[in-house]
Amino acid sequence: MPVDTALHKAAHQGDDAQVQEIISSGEVEVNAPGAAERRALHRAAGAGHTSVCKLLAENGATIDVADKAGRTALHWAAISGHAEVIKFLLEKGADVMAATKSKMTPLHAACEAGHKEVVVLLINAAKDQEALFNAQDGDGKTPCDLAVGGKNKAVVEELKKMGDKNAASAACTIQ
Repeated sequence: MPVDTALHKAAHQGDDAQVQEIISSGEVEVNAPGAAERRALHRAAGAGHTSVCKLLAENGATIDVADKAGRTALHWAAISGHAEVIKFLLEKGADVMAATKSKMTPLHAACEAGHKEVVVLLINAAKDQEALFNAQDGDGKTPCDLAVGGKNKAVVEELKKMGDKNAASAACTIQ
């Protein structure tokens, strides 16, 4: 079973110099899997280290590679609410419709966690916003359902503003 390498650890800590040194040494391949098949890019994205994400991408990190659960770097940044990382990953072509093994998209994760700014970024990046709004996770829940479950009223209101018909229904109301 893979374990996190020095590159994974430096990426998670946001240590640009150490990441560059490890990459330059050839000690660890930039896309090497670590624990739970997470890559260094997953670690940097989840911790909000945009500069490390850029450095990894410049050195060949695969943007949409999934970990063991099917999460991409975009999922990790959405879960943690790191808008600057989200912007970077989207510029690099990250798939906003990528789904985990439990069918959760980055929008599901952002809605559940209540990250309104990230929700807006993901919706604006979607080629098919309707499909993104209607995507159901493994439990049959839409992003709006998860926002309601997390009592994230500001997110539900934003979904309504951005045209999510699910958010306009009585089922997506927070009491």
